[in-house]
Amino acid sequence: MKIYLIEHKEFDYDAYMAHIIVANNEIEVVELAKKGSVEEGEDIWDKALITEEGNYSGIKTEPFKLLSDFRAG
Repeated sequence: MKIYLIEHKEFDYDAYMAHIIVANNEIEVVELAKKGSVEEGEDIWDKALITEEGNYSGIKTEPFKLLSDFRAG
């Protein structure tokens, strides 16, 4: 699996702005980003910037969110 950063620049409070996600591909990244969306809504992740950051060498075998950037209002 790979480590990805997915982020958007549309400012909002009480919203996720970015996630670090471990997944097999960008489709899984977008699907995981949409899960648990709050004020930003799910659709924003369809047009978010995705950057591949490196390879994951841990023991988990299923895609997961490693870290999230949440902007509290």
